[in-house]
Amino acid sequence: MILIVAEHADDRLKPISRELAVLGRELADDLGRTLTVAILARDPASLVEECRALGPDRIVTVAGDRLEPYDPDVWTAAVEALVSEDEPAFVLAGHTSTGYDFLPRVAARTGRPLVPACIEWQRHGERVVFTRPVFNAKMHMRVTPKGEGPCFVTAAPGAFPPREPDEAGSGPPQDGGEPRLDAFDVDLSGLPVRSKRIGRESAAAGALDLGSADIIVAGGRGIREKEHFGLIDDLAEALGGAVGASRPVVDSGWRPRDYQIGSSGQTVSPRLYVAVGISGAVQHLVGMQSSRCIVAINKDADAPIFKVAHYGIVDDLFSVVPEITRTVRALKGQSPPVGSAGSGRESD
Repeated sequence: MILIVAEHADDRLKPISRELAVLGRELADDLGRTLTVAILARDPASLVEECRALGPDRIVTVAGDRLEPYDPDVWTAAVEALVSEDEPAFVLAGHTSTGYDFLPRVAARTGRPLVPACIEWQRHGERVVFTRPVFNAKMHMRVTPKGEGPCFVTAAPGAFPPREPDEAGSGPPQDGGEPRLDAFDVDLSGLPVRSKRIGRESAAAGALDLGSADIIVAGGRGIREKEHFGLIDDLAEALGGAVGASRPVVDSGWRPRDYQIGSSGQTVSPRLYVAVGISGAVQHLVGMQSSRCIVAINKDADAPIFKVAHYGIVDDLFSVVPEITRTVRALKGQSPPVGSAGSGRESD
């Protein structure tokens, strides 16, 4: 059995839970196992319908007031109890601030291996080989767990993008029926209280979430100046997408840290990724190379970004990007906004 520990907030599954379902279903189908999704919440019933859409064979719920807000000691105890009861071959969680907090604790308590930040997996005979970035994503390491299960794995956000319902490796259980629903009781009352939430601060509203965006337009050092980043904003607005940035842009203070894409930022897998003025350092590529369609715009024909791009434009971005923006707006019947950076700006 493959066990997924779902993450959720405000009675909704987080995007990483849908990505875990892709990895979990692939493993389950390939290894001839069943797929179970575990919901740990004060009221798991509110999340059952969403979990059914992930296509598991079984849903197991663990209810308790101490499961929300998140407490690492409580989640560790609950997952450890589940693992002891069900004896899964693999336990999957997101490589997030939550998943990489409780899952290593469970692995340590059970004395079993942990593979963090998995971005890929392969089957070699009887072995399952996971790939994870190391040395600040300058290299990839292939890891084969040894011994009996369970093996604990955290999946890097964006590495296993959710698929369409008719694509292989997704959808309902193989028998076409509804997943079995089980409730699991864990006594969490005796656990000590070692942490206390003192507040919650959310990111500023209004910007699209990069992790769930279908279209991302990202700008790099080739933009030259902060004032020129309006070109990226205009193209993203015309396409109906989100805005991202490379590390040099963030380090220069042109955009906040939460815009950063790469090994030290966010990992994304949109349907369309437009890289503007980004050379394609390894640290950036690891964060976006699983995108469905990559379009690169750079005047350097030898830029590494073109090695992963599906379409490339070797030209001056200050000429190309405004023209693309105008064309997209014309096709959509949009009018350029007043003072748009993509309309009437002189190229450098």
